[in-house]
Amino acid sequence: KPVVSGITEGTIVEIIAGPFKGEKAVVKRIDSGKEEITVELYESMVPIPITVRGDSVRVVERIEDSR
Repeated sequence: KPVVSGITEGTIVEIIAGPFKGEKAVVKRIDSGKEEITVELYESMVPIPITVRGDSVRVVERIEDSR
């Protein structure tokens, strides 16, 4: 089972490894083949896309699909 399987675009995650450890971010793109996620830091003044491994993030808040 891929590490990124439970994560969707728009999900708020916390980075738990690397130089941005402890930062919250919004998922912008998911590459399930490489198991990588591109995120933008939540509290950043300038939105910078950062690509991290799927096991380096923890889901904080899921965006519910209200249909």
